[in-house]
Amino acid sequence: MAEHETVSCPRCKQPFECRVGSILRCQCQAVTLNEEERIYIAEHYSGCLCASCMEEMKEQFKKQQFH
Repeated sequence: MAEHETVSCPRCKQPFECRVGSILRCQCQAVTLNEEERIYIAEHYSGCLCASCMEEMKEQFKKQQFH
């Protein structure tokens, strides 16, 4: 993957700029995940998700924990 690459989110199919080469400036840095949330997302998707989907998956994980 290039330093900056426009990719499609595997969850919502929307394009976003993945900055794997500059991870501290990547859109995913806006979403704070704990280890359990990271594992949950990794169980469902192997690639990078857009920040919106990461937030939604985080909320989905929380709801699942209380049911």
